[in-house]
Amino acid sequence: MLSSGARPEERPGLHNQAELAYRRLRERLIDGHYTPGDRLTELGICEDLGMSRTPVREALRRLQSDGLVTSTGRGVVVSSLSAQEMLHATQLQGALDALAAKLAATAQRDGQLSPAQLSGLKEASRRVEEQAEAGDPAGAWRANLDFHMMLAHLSGNPLLEDTLDRIWARFAIVSLSNINRRKDLTPRQHDAIVSAIVDGDPARAEAAAAEHAREAAEMYGEGHH
Repeated sequence: MLSSGARPEERPGLHNQAELAYRRLRERLIDGHYTPGDRLTELGICEDLGMSRTPVREALRRLQSDGLVTSTGRGVVVSSLSAQEMLHATQLQGALDALAAKLAATAQRDGQLSPAQLSGLKEASRRVEEQAEAGDPAGAWRANLDFHMMLAHLSGNPLLEDTLDRIWARFAIVSLSNINRRKDLTPRQHDAIVSAIVDGDPARAEAAAAEHAREAAEMYGEGHH
C-alpha cells in the first residue's frame, strides 16, 4: 500500500528479491525520487537499489502492469497522465472515495470500527492541516494521501482499497513533480467526512466525500488531488 509500513527483510531467493526490488522502486516512484518522463535503465536501477538485474527486470514488468512506468523498447520511462487519463482517474477516485466513506460510516454505525481507528482518521486529517500551515506542499500532499488511504482501509473492502492504492500511486508520480507550484493544498472537506463517519451516518459521509472530490478537482485544475 502507499502508506509507510514495515519493509520486508531482504532474504535469499529470486521471488523475495523481486518483491523487494518492486517495493523499493515503487516507493521511490511514489516519493518523487523519479519524475514523469525520466528514463530508467536496468543498470541504473541496479546501482540505485544495490541489486542484480533479474529481480530488477521483474520489478519493472510489475510496475509497467501497474501503469507506473512505460516500455519504450529501449528501457522504460516514468509514466505521466494525459489530461484525458487524469480526468478518468479523477472520476473513478472520487466515486470510490465516496463509497469508502459510506462503507466506513456504515461500519461505525454497526459498531465495527474501534476507537483507535477513529482516532487515527482524525489524526490523519489534522496532519494535512499541519503540513499545509507549515508551508510544506509535498508534506501536505503526502499527509493527504495517508488520509485517503486510511479512509479506503476503513471501508473494509480490500478490492476498493487496492484500486484506490493504484490510482493514488499514479497521482503521486504526476503531482509530486509540480506540487511546489500550488498555493492552496488543503481542500476543507476532511473534517466533514470524519464527522459523518464518527457519527455513523453513511449518507452524510458519502456526500461529504463526493463534495471533497469535486472541490479538490476544481482547486487543482488538472485533478491532481
